[in-house]
Amino acid sequence: MSLAKARFAKTLIAALSLFVALPMVQAQDKGDLDSYKWRVDGEWWYSHPSGNVTASADQVEFDINKDFRFGSYSTFSGGFDWHFARKHHFTFDTSPVYSSSTTTLSRDITFQGVTYHLGATVSSDLSSLAFAPGYQWDFIRRRQGYLALATSLNLLNTEAKLTGIGTLNGVTATRTASGSVLAPLPVVGLRSRWYPVRDSSRFSLDGSMKGMYFFGYGHFVYASGVGQVELRHNLNLRAGYQVGTRLKVKGTDNHMGLSLTQKGPIVGLEASW
Repeated sequence: MSLAKARFAKTLIAALSLFVALPMVQAQDKGDLDSYKWRVDGEWWYSHPSGNVTASADQVEFDINKDFRFGSYSTFSGGFDWHFARKHHFTFDTSPVYSSSTTTLSRDITFQGVTYHLGATVSSDLSSLAFAPGYQWDFIRRRQGYLALATSLNLLNTEAKLTGIGTLNGVTATRTASGSVLAPLPVVGLRSRWYPVRDSSRFSLDGSMKGMYFFGYGHFVYASGVGQVELRHNLNLRAGYQVGTRLKVKGTDNHMGLSLTQKGPIVGLEASW
């Protein structure tokens, strides 16, 4: 088993072991504490990107931190949940991320056939737009919370672009080199919500982890852990941490390859009705 597969399997087992401790309190006439028809959440996300990119025909990858000193930046993530039956949901999540940097290169970098030499000032842009329609089945649902099987199709479009004085076919000029990966990635995992105070919805814990190993092509992981405080009926303040993207896609003759992680703290609101 590869290292990536082993890590993914261990994460799944750890998440299952954590969330299976959900209290098995029998449902009462009052109904579930987590009872709603529609739910929307939105969070400010202070994301820190890390990873590397390689163009399809290039032999040397560039590191977005070591070579271009990408830092943390503010963005957002959000989701929509249609709870159409007691144990069944249709979901939709999105997390657009964009970061950029300008730096003086400490080595030669070749990307999409353009070589940017040591000492050149180069601007770099990295964008990743993700949409994820999905389905959730609460196979354990009690008054104090649930444990669910969650699946989704992550439609992920990632683009990297370099702009600066570069050389192509022996001619040096200001050039822009770009590459992109459009990847429809089916993922599966677990999601849980637990209200630790008996018969009270004032505080809850929400956790999820989804991913998939795509054999020789790469792998994808998403995970989050959030604490929630009820501000008023059906309005919660959320705060926690998420690994919004842990993606590895191997390059081919026709596509850019990349290894990208986006992670950081989140703060936001959740409304239900």
